[in-house]
Amino acid sequence: MPWIMPAHQAPVLPLKLWKPHWFSGLALCLGTMAPDLEFIFRLDHQWAVSHTLAAQLYFTVPLVLVLHALATSLVLPWLLPRLPLGPPLHFEELRALRPAADLRGWLVVALSGLIGGLSHVALDGFTHGNRSGWAVAALPFLRTPVPHFGGPVPLHDALQFWLTIGLGAFALLLWRRTVRRGLLWSWRGERPTPIVSQPAPEKRRLAAWAGLWALCGAAAAQALRPTLTEIRFVSVVAFGALTFAAFGLILAAALDRGGRPQDAAAAELPSGSGLAAAPAGREAA
Repeated sequence: MPWIMPAHQAPVLPLKLWKPHWFSGLALCLGTMAPDLEFIFRLDHQWAVSHTLAAQLYFTVPLVLVLHALATSLVLPWLLPRLPLGPPLHFEELRALRPAADLRGWLVVALSGLIGGLSHVALDGFTHGNRSGWAVAALPFLRTPVPHFGGPVPLHDALQFWLTIGLGAFALLLWRRTVRRGLLWSWRGERPTPIVSQPAPEKRRLAAWAGLWALCGAAAAQALRPTLTEIRFVSVVAFGALTFAAFGLILAAALDRGGRPQDAAAAELPSGSGLAAAPAGREAA
């Protein structure tokens, strides 16, 4: 898969729809992204550990636990009021997500992250001709040239292209179904609460802040990886932009929280954003 969203999420999202209380939907999605985050963070096209089976335990699961906690406790409560609401992506539905509240919740997050990571490795095996392509190494017919845009390509490359489109569309359809049926809220046994959207100037400041960090990341990638081929250079620059933009959002959320009195922050969430902490015993979303 050339990008980690939304195609990689398609194989695991049905698990959440099938048994919603057995899995954390957010952790499933984070797990499908985690193996690729290694080389995105490293600004490299090669992974060192993240795409092995064992690494799903010692790399993917710890990373998912950290990212799940950051997303639900810090970033999403700050970010969602500053994002566009409504169709087509309905970001406001994510306000139903909660941190894990107890040991069972964290175990659900860990198991979901593990499953997500394993699904990533499984898909890569059939769609990559490099060392991620474990199935390509075992099944030589996956290297058979097949007709494609611009001329014949190995079957695994054609699968990568078409699965990226097909699975990505499927994942978006599942999200649309989830949103239309209000499933994130019904799984929690709660009624949707209104979200207080930030004014337009605040949203513009968010865009400028994220854009500034993305530009810094792109410049850093260009400086650190100046000898790459043109195609790889473009990807690595995008990796730098994504990495720095994500760090910038975490930093902004932390600074905002640190700059407000704790009682004011606590009072704001239940009445406005719908992102107050989950009651004890509730599973992570």
